[in-house]
Amino acid sequence: METDIITIVEISMTVIIAFITAYFTNLNERKKQTTVFFKKEGIKVQEEMLDFWTSILFNDYKSSIKKYIEKNEKKIIKTNNLKSNNMITETMVIKEVQKDSYMYSSKVTLKYIGEYMQEIFKKRKKQRIILQMFLVGKIISNMKYDFTGEKTTVMDLLKIKINDLDFKKKVKIYLCEIKYFFRPNYIRI
Repeated sequence: METDIITIVEISMTVIIAFITAYFTNLNERKKQTTVFFKKEGIKVQEEMLDFWTSILFNDYKSSIKKYIEKNEKKIIKTNNLKSNNMITETMVIKEVQKDSYMYSSKVTLKYIGEYMQEIFKKRKKQRIILQMFLVGKIISNMKYDFTGEKTTVMDLLKIKINDLDFKKKVKIYLCEIKYFFRPNYIRI
């Protein structure tokens, strides 16, 4: 009798483990297929998005917009049903960048893009340059991870950009890092 109960428990556990394994294997396979599709279909767009955001950090906002228009003029004209390129506005470019960023980025990256967009379009007497640079740095480092799996830090990016990165600026950057670390869904675990 005892051996029958043990056998039933063993069989039950085997069946349960098989179902759990099958479930997670299926989930993992679906995720892999999605990743492969986006890697294959969107490599050019991913490269453009990473280039755009990196250009904002290492060049400036206006020249990044101009460069994006030069590279994607036909696409913007077609999307907005325009007759010529002199009708292209900054808003049209931003909408196109937002759409492509949404298509090929993780939800963590999208949260930082949203924060950056909110920050640059708020009317303030004084711009919060360090916060803006931090947010763009987070976008770049998260996109790089999304597209290549390679992790980089915002501080490493900003050390390249800011020549006079003194103690006070480093503290501001680390405070931004801490602030976003404690916000839900803003970190990649």
